[in-house]
Amino acid sequence: MALPIEKSCSIKSDDSRLKYNSRPINVANSNPIQDPNCNHSLNLYGHFKINFDPTLDYIRRYLLEEDIDEKIIGYQEKIALQEMEKPFYDVLGVTYPASPKNQSSSSPPKGEERSFPFHFEDHASEFQKGVEEGMKFLPRIHKLTINLHASRLSSNLEQTTDGTVEELRPVEEEDLGSINRSKGKKNSRNVDFDVLGGGKYKIPMIYYEEAIRDDIFDNVLLNHGENHEMQEVSGLQEIMLSKANSSNNEIQNEQIDLDTLLISCSDAVSINNRQLAHELLIQIRNLSSRTGSGTQRLASILADGLEARLAGSGSELYQRLVAKRINTADVLKAYHLFITAAPFYRVSFCFANTNILKLIGNASKVHIVDLGSNFGFQWPPLIQSLATRKGGPPKIRITGVDFPQRGFHPSKRVEEIGKRLEDYAKSFNVPFQYQGIASQWESICIEDINIIDDEVLIINSICQFRRVRDETSTADSPRNRVLQLIRQMKPQLFIHGIFNATFSSFFNMRFKQVLSCYSMSFDVFDSLIPRENEQRKLIENDLLAPVIINLIACEGSDWLERPETYKKWQLRNARAGFEQLELDPVVVNECREKLRYGYDKRFFVDEDGKWLLQGWKGRIRYALSTWKPTGNSYANKIGNF
Repeated sequence: MALPIEKSCSIKSDDSRLKYNSRPINVANSNPIQDPNCNHSLNLYGHFKINFDPTLDYIRRYLLEEDIDEKIIGYQEKIALQEMEKPFYDVLGVTYPASPKNQSSSSPPKGEERSFPFHFEDHASEFQKGVEEGMKFLPRIHKLTINLHASRLSSNLEQTTDGTVEELRPVEEEDLGSINRSKGKKNSRNVDFDVLGGGKYKIPMIYYEEAIRDDIFDNVLLNHGENHEMQEVSGLQEIMLSKANSSNNEIQNEQIDLDTLLISCSDAVSINNRQLAHELLIQIRNLSSRTGSGTQRLASILADGLEARLAGSGSELYQRLVAKRINTADVLKAYHLFITAAPFYRVSFCFANTNILKLIGNASKVHIVDLGSNFGFQWPPLIQSLATRKGGPPKIRITGVDFPQRGFHPSKRVEEIGKRLEDYAKSFNVPFQYQGIASQWESICIEDINIIDDEVLIINSICQFRRVRDETSTADSPRNRVLQLIRQMKPQLFIHGIFNATFSSFFNMRFKQVLSCYSMSFDVFDSLIPRENEQRKLIENDLLAPVIINLIACEGSDWLERPETYKKWQLRNARAGFEQLELDPVVVNECREKLRYGYDKRFFVDEDGKWLLQGWKGRIRYALSTWKPTGNSYANKIGNF
C-alpha cells in the first residue's frame, strides 16, 4: 500500500510542464495543506480538493475525449515543424504560409483549450507512478547523524586538538525555514529537481512541521509537583467509577472462551490446517471487537495476526501498520493517558533521572547517550531539575540514538527531539548541545559518539534494547556487539531498563506467551481506562497492535520484537564485562513514592537482588538496574545533589 503523497507543483512557462515533488505527509493533522501558487488544496490523504468550477469542466472533457492527448501532441509536433521550416523560407525570400487558425505556439487547438491551470504530460504521470512504486522500497540508511550545533545534517562534531568540542555556528533560520516552536507551520523553499533527465527545475518544496513545544507538552512533561500528579490520577479513577464495565464473571467467562478458541486456532495454523483455522477464525471474529472489552480487543488483533500468518502476509501487514504516521502530539496525549493510568513510565524515568542527578553532583560537564530515545519525553524534567542546581547548571550534551524511521526522512524523529530539548534548555537557561543518530545500534562505532574525557558519561536505555536483533547462536550477535560498544565507551554509569518477557522460537509456545503477556496490558487498560477513550484506541491499535502482529505473524529477520527476562539480561550483561551496582535506597524510596500518588493498589514496585521490579497483579512487567564496566571505579563516587 502506497503511503499518502503530498504534491506540490510549479509551471515553467516555456514548456508548460507539470513538475512533481512528492513526500509522505502526516495524516494525523486535520488541516488541509494550502499551496499559495496553486488554486487547489490537499485533503488529509494527499488527494486534490478542487476549489473552482472550470476544473470540473476540464476533468469531464479530459475523461470523455480519449484522443485529446494525441491531438495536442500532434498539434505540438506541427508547431515544432513550422518553427524549423520558417527560417528556410526567410532565406529564400518567400513568405511563410500563415497557419489557417493563426494560433500562437503557446496555445492548444481551438476548442480544446484546457481551463485547468496545468498541462499534464506523460512525464508527470510516469513520475507519479514511479514515486508510488519507490515508496515500497524504503531507503536503507546505514547511519545518519544530526547535530543541531554544527549543521542540520553532519557526520561528526568538530573537535580541537585538546579534545574539546568546537562551538559551531548554527544554520541560519532562513536557510532551513523558520521553526515555530509553539505550533506546526507550513514552510516552503525552492530546490533543484531533475524530472526524468529533462533538466533541472526550481520546484517549491512544501512540508509541514509538527509542533515542537506548546502548553500541552509543558503540562505533560514538566514537573508540576505531587499534587498535580495526584489530581490527574484521581480524576481518571473518578471517571472509571462513573462508568460500569461488564461484570467480573462475564469478563472471566468471555476470556476463557476466547483464549480456548485462539489457542486452538494457533495450533491449526501451525500445522497448516487451513479449513479448521478459517472456521475458528470466523468464531473468533464473531466474539471479538476492537471497541469491546480488553479481551475482545486483544482477540481481534491476534486474529489479524493468525490470518496474516496463515496467508503468508505477516511481514506485509506489519509494514503497513508501522508505515502509518502518528502525530507526535497524539503520541503525547496517549503517553499522558498511560502515565496517568499506570505508573510504569513515571517510575522508570524517576529511577533513571534520580540516579543521573546523584551521579552528576557538582560536575560541570555531562554527556548522556540515550539508546532508544523514542520521543525524548524523559529529558525535559531532568533539564528542569538541573536548572535549579546550586552553583548553576552543568553543560549538558545528549546524544540521542534511535532506529531509523521508515520513509524518505529516517531521521525526522531525532531531529524533532533535538529541537524540542534545545527549546527546553533555552527556556531554563541550561547550556545544552544535542546530537541525534538514526541508525541500527549495532552499526554505530565509538567515533560516532564523540566522547570527551572531561565529561561525566552516562549511558541510558529504557525498554528499547528488545528491538536490537539477537542471533543467540553466535557470540557476536548484534545485541552483544552493542554491549561491547557501551563497555568501550567506559561510562561512569549504565542505566538499563528492560521489558520483562520472553518469546519462544517455536510458534505454538510463542503464541501462548504473547497471549499471556499482552492479556496483562489489556487488563490494565480495561480496569483503569474508559473503553471509548480515543487515546486508549491509539495505544492499542497503533502502538501495541504492530508489535503483537510482528510477534505472531513474522519469522526470521522480519521478527523484530525479542525481549528477554531480567534474569537473562543479568547473565548477558555480566558476560559482556559489566558489574551490577547495588540499588540506592534513596532512589528506591523515590520510586515507591510514585505509587502513593493514587495509583491502583494492584500495581507494585519491588526489589529482587539488584533489580527494581514493576508489575500488575503480582506479574512482573518492567525491571530496572544500574551497571558499570568492570574495573571502572568512578561509578562508586555518587555525589550529593
